[in-house]
Amino acid sequence: MTTSLPQPRQSVYRLSDNLRDEAPLLGVRVAAPSEGERDELLLSKLGAKGWGRLHHFRHYYSTGWGDGSGRPLSPRALETFYRFLEAATFPQGPKPSLFLTDAGGIELCWEDSSGKAVQVEFRAAEIEFYLERQDLEGSVPGSEVKELARRLAA
Repeated sequence: MTTSLPQPRQSVYRLSDNLRDEAPLLGVRVAAPSEGERDELLLSKLGAKGWGRLHHFRHYYSTGWGDGSGRPLSPRALETFYRFLEAATFPQGPKPSLFLTDAGGIELCWEDSSGKAVQVEFRAAEIEFYLERQDLEGSVPGSEVKELARRLAA
């Protein structure tokens, strides 16, 4: 009696060549900052108190915080906030204060060089700001975060 071995089955799955992105590289992409680099940024710009507050907002405030309607921190708002901190300069004196908004945004408040309030709220898609010295409030898209940081430093 002769036993024949089963023929190998051909796979029904094939790797397609069109999975590759053929678009030309538009430039060098910079790697996102590591968690340690972001911690250093927070400590240098907001101090230990600001670092601690953000840590609590990220890890301990889930849906329903506060009166039951608070939303957790928005990842998009957080990313915009970090990009703002990278470009921002603050006057000497007390460090800016940090708050979590009911909608899951981050609000950053400080006094400008003349002692007037500056408030910036980072939301998922936009940034709202208020400048007491100029009695000016407005909003810009999140894509303009670095320009806003430069404008507020002036």
